[in-house]
Amino acid sequence: MLRRMLKKTYNKCLKEGLNFFAEKKLAFRLLFLLVLLCNTGAEAKTPDFNTGNLLGIDIQQQKQPVRITGTVTDEEGIPLPGAAVVLKSNKNIATTTDVSGKYVISLSDAGATLVFSFVGMDPQEVKMKPGMSVYHVKLLYASNVLEEIVVETGIFQRNKVSFTGATSSYKGSELKNVGNSNVIQGLKVLDPSFLVIDNLDLGSNPNALATIELRGQGSATLNAIKDEFSADPNQPLFVINGVESSLTRVQDLDMNRIESITILKDAGSTAIYGSKGANGVVVIETIKPKPGELKVYYNADFILSAPDLSVFNMMNATEKLEFERLSGKYFELQEGDYYAYYQKALDELYNYRLADIQRGVDTYWLSEPVQTGFTHGHSVRVSGGNEELSIDAGAKYKNTVGVMKGSGRETWGGNIGLSYLSKKLKISDYLDVNGYTGTESPYGSFSTWVNTSPYFRKRNVGGGVDKFLQSRWGLGSLGSFSPITGDIPNPLYNALLDSKNESNEIYVSNSLSVQYTPTKDIRLRGGLDLTNARNKTVQFTPPEHTQYANVSSYYQGEYYNKDSKSLTYKGYVDISYATLIKNIHSITLFARSQLNQTQNDYISVIAEGFPYGSKGTPNLAHSYKEESKPGYYLSDRRSVGLMSALNYNYGERYLFDFTYSLDGATTFGSNKLYKAFWSVGLGWNIDREAFMKDVKWIDILKLRASTGVTGNQNQGRAPSKSIYQYFLNSNYFGQGFYLSELANPNLPWQTAEDYSAGLDVRLLRGKYSMTFNIYQSKTNPNIIFVPQVPSTGVGSYPMDLGYLQKKGVELVLAASPIYNLKERIIWQVRLTAAHNKSEYGGLGKSLDAFNETQRKSNTMQQYVDGYSPTNIWAVRSYGIDPATGEEVYVKKNGELTMEYDADDIVVVGNGRPDVFGVISTNFQYKRFNVGMAFSYSMGSDIYNTALYNKVENITKSALEKNQDKRALYDRWQKPGDITAFKSIKIVEAVSPRTSRFVQKNNYLRAESINCSYELNDSKELKRLFGIQYLKITGYLNDIFRLETSKTERGTDYPFARSVSVGVNLSF
Repeated sequence: MLRRMLKKTYNKCLKEGLNFFAEKKLAFRLLFLLVLLCNTGAEAKTPDFNTGNLLGIDIQQQKQPVRITGTVTDEEGIPLPGAAVVLKSNKNIATTTDVSGKYVISLSDAGATLVFSFVGMDPQEVKMKPGMSVYHVKLLYASNVLEEIVVETGIFQRNKVSFTGATSSYKGSELKNVGNSNVIQGLKVLDPSFLVIDNLDLGSNPNALATIELRGQGSATLNAIKDEFSADPNQPLFVINGVESSLTRVQDLDMNRIESITILKDAGSTAIYGSKGANGVVVIETIKPKPGELKVYYNADFILSAPDLSVFNMMNATEKLEFERLSGKYFELQEGDYYAYYQKALDELYNYRLADIQRGVDTYWLSEPVQTGFTHGHSVRVSGGNEELSIDAGAKYKNTVGVMKGSGRETWGGNIGLSYLSKKLKISDYLDVNGYTGTESPYGSFSTWVNTSPYFRKRNVGGGVDKFLQSRWGLGSLGSFSPITGDIPNPLYNALLDSKNESNEIYVSNSLSVQYTPTKDIRLRGGLDLTNARNKTVQFTPPEHTQYANVSSYYQGEYYNKDSKSLTYKGYVDISYATLIKNIHSITLFARSQLNQTQNDYISVIAEGFPYGSKGTPNLAHSYKEESKPGYYLSDRRSVGLMSALNYNYGERYLFDFTYSLDGATTFGSNKLYKAFWSVGLGWNIDREAFMKDVKWIDILKLRASTGVTGNQNQGRAPSKSIYQYFLNSNYFGQGFYLSELANPNLPWQTAEDYSAGLDVRLLRGKYSMTFNIYQSKTNPNIIFVPQVPSTGVGSYPMDLGYLQKKGVELVLAASPIYNLKERIIWQVRLTAAHNKSEYGGLGKSLDAFNETQRKSNTMQQYVDGYSPTNIWAVRSYGIDPATGEEVYVKKNGELTMEYDADDIVVVGNGRPDVFGVISTNFQYKRFNVGMAFSYSMGSDIYNTALYNKVENITKSALEKNQDKRALYDRWQKPGDITAFKSIKIVEAVSPRTSRFVQKNNYLRAESINCSYELNDSKELKRLFGIQYLKITGYLNDIFRLETSKTERGTDYPFARSVSVGVNLSF
C-alpha cells in the first residue's frame, strides 16, 4: 500500500497526499510532526504523557486476539457438524463446527458474545468471560419432536434437510423408553416398517433369533440351501459402526452404548450398499469418544419374567378321562374270541384312572418346567480426553434367566475406542470383544408337558420319580391283554438327568479409520475392519433317557459337538468433496472402493453308545452315530465394490441425489460376477420457498421421491461349481462319487426395482407432525431353489423364476397437546400405521409339480401368479352336518360335497394384516415421566393349529395326550348338535386342512408401560457420592394381550410377561 501511496502522492503537498487514506476508509490527524491514522468514524486521541501513550492510540484495541474453542452438541451430547458460531456484534466474524462438532474462532474482545445456532434448534447466546477460552455448548431442539438433522448411513452422513431417501432415526434414549431387554424390542415399537414376526413355537426363548422384515416380504423362501452362516432372505442388513453384523450381535448389543439407530428403507438410501441393500439397512452407531473431563457411567437393569400360560386351554383330569370315554377309548369295537378279555382290561384301566382322580390326582404339568426368571445386567463406561486425544471404554455383563428351568443366556463384553484429532488428521480405532453362553432347558420342549395327561402322578407314593408314568405291564392283571400299546415316559425323569445343550461364542471386532482433510472441501479416508468369531455347540442325551428304553446299549446316549469359525475383513478407501457455490448451490460428492472376504468353516461329530452314569465324555462313546460321519464345511465369499454418490441442492429447496455402485461377488453364478446398482432421488422443501415466508405455522413441508435398483445376497448358498461327495462304502470297482449339489454358473443376481415417495410435515414449532411413505418394490430376477425329483440326485436347484412384488404405505402421526418446555410439562401422543402386501408373478407353470406335492401333503402354501406368499390355502368348509357329525366341503364351482378333494384348494385367508402399528403416549411432569405403547393388528388371518391338532384330528394313539377343552365341549356328539367340529368319536381319520380352522387374528397388545424419575442437579448426591446424574425407570412389558383368536403361543418355549427396573448413573 505504501508503494501505491507514493506513486499517487508524488510531488503533492502533505495534506493533499494524506487524502489518499480517505479512499482506504482511514482518517488522519496532524499533531506536531506526527501523522495519526485511525478508522473512519473513530477519533484519534491526544497523546497522554502521563501514561506514556504518546500516540494517543487506544491500548485496549491493541490486545492480542483471544482463541476460543469448544464443541457444539445436542442435549444428548451428540456432536452437531455444521453448526454456526457467529460474533453477535459483527456477523462477518463467524465459523462452523467440523464433523466432530468442534469449532475454533478468534476474537479481539474477550467479553464479546457468541451466537450458536443449528437448523431445527433454538439458537443460544454465550457471553465470553475473561480468562476462559473453552466453551462447550448444548443446543435444544426447536420443538418437542425429534428432528433428524443428520442421516447416518453407516458410510457417510447426509444433511436431513437435503436428503431425498426414506429414513427414520432414533436415539438410544428412545429405545430405552420402550424397554431394557434388547434393541429389537424398541425398534418394533418405534417404527412401523420394522416388523417382527411372532414365533409361535419358540416364544420368549432367550437363545432364539427374531424373524424380522422391513417393509414386508421381498424374497421367496422355498427350500433355499441354508447353513449356520446364512441369513433369512427377508432380513434387513445390520451395520454397527460401519461394520456388517449378524442379528445375534444386534440382539446381544448393550443398549446403553447406542447413540443412534437409523433405518434406511428405500433404494434412495440403500443403493450405497449395492447388492446387499434390497431388504433395507439398519445402521447402529455406538457412543464415540468425546473430548471433555473424564466421566464414568454405570447402568444396571433388573428384569423379572413370568411365563404366560393363559393361552393353554387344557383339560383337567376329570375332563380328560370323560373325553377319552366319549371318544370310545375304553370300548372294544372288534368282537372275537378275546373280546371279553380286552374289554375287561379296558374297564380295569378306566376304573384305575378314575380311582386316582377320585383320590385327588389332577396334575398340572405345565407348572413343572417353568419358573420366574430373574435377569440382571450391568455396564460401565468411561469417557473423556482433550481436544487431540479422547477415549471411550466400557464393559458389560448380563445374565438372562429364561422362564423354563435351566435355560438362559450369559453375555459379556468389553470395548475401547480411541480418537486422535489434529488440524487435518483424524485417526480412530474401535475394538470390541464380546461373548455369550446360551443354555437350553433340560426339560425339553414345553409341548411335552402340555401334552401329558393330568391323571398321571409326577412322583410315586414314595416321593421318587418313576421312569415311566405307566407301563404296558404296570397294571398286573391286565397281562398280555393290556390296552397300553407302549410305555408312557415321565418327562420329569428325563428332565432330572445329566443332559446338556449349550452353545458359546467369542466375537472380536476391530475397526481402524484414518481421515485426512487437506482442505475444508476435501476429505480422504481409509479403513480396515477385521472380525473373528468362534462358536461351539455341545449337546448330550444320556443313555438313561426314556427314548432309549428299547434300544441296544450300543446305541444308547448321543453326543453332538460342532465347532465353527468365521473370519471377515474389509478394506476401503474413499474421498468426499463438499462445496457451496454463491451461497445457493450445494454440491457433495462421495466415492468409495472396497473389498471384502469372509471365510467360514466348521467341523461336527455325532457319537453314540455311552455307558450309564457317563457325563458325555466323547472317548466313552461306542462309535460314530450309525450311518453318519464327521461333518465339515468350508466356504470363502469374496466381494469388491466401487460406489459413488452425488447430492445437490439449490438453496436447500430443490434436492437431487444420485448413487451408482458396481459390485462383484462370488455369491452368484461364475458367469455373472459383476452387477451395477443405482438410485435417483428428487426432493422439494416447500417450506423454504419465498411464498412460504409469511406462513409461520408450517415448520417443514417436504416432498421426496426416489427410484433405483438394489440387490440381495441372502437367498442361500448357490454353488458356482457342482459339488460331489464320496460314497461312504466302497465296492469291487473302488470308491465312488455322487452329485450332491448341481451348479448354475449362469445364475443372475437377485435384484429389486424400487419406487418410493414421501411427505414430511411439521407444524407449529413441532407440536404436530406427519410422515407419510408409499412404496413399491419388485424382486426380479427372483431366485428360487426348486425341488428336484429323486432321480436327479440333488434336492434342489437354484433358478431365476418370475418375480415377487410388494407394495405398501406407512404413516406416522405425532401431536403434543401440552408442551411447556420452561416448566417441563409435556404430553405427547403418537400413532403409527402400516400396510403392505406381496404378490408372485411370472412363475407360470414352473412350480406346478411342487404345488401339487404341497396339496397332497396337506400343507397350506402355494406358489401361484397373482397370489401372496402369506396366503392361506385350504378347501372351503360349509360346516359340520348336524345329522352325521361329518364335514361338508365346498368345491371350486360352489357345489357342496361330503368328499374331500385336494383340487378344490383355494385361498381362504392371509396371514398379513390389513393395517398394523403402535399407539403410544408420553407425559412428562418436571422430573417424572410416564409412557405407554400399545401395538395393534387388524385384518390378518391365522390357521389355528390348536384347533386342528388338539380339538380335532386326534387319532387313537393321540388320545393318551392331553387335549384342548374344546375337544370335549365343542365337538359333535349326537344327531342334532350344531357344532363347529366333527364327531367326538372320530379317532382314526386325519382331518384335512379346511377353512374351519382359519380365524381372524386381530389383537391389541401392551408392548410397554413405563415410569421414570431423573435427578441431575442434586448437590447432596454430588457431594456425598459424586453422582452428577441419576435416572430410575420401571417397565411393564407384554403385560396383556387382547385377541380375537384363541390359539396356543409358545408351544416349544412359553412367552413371558416382564417387570423390570433400570438405573442410570453418571459420575
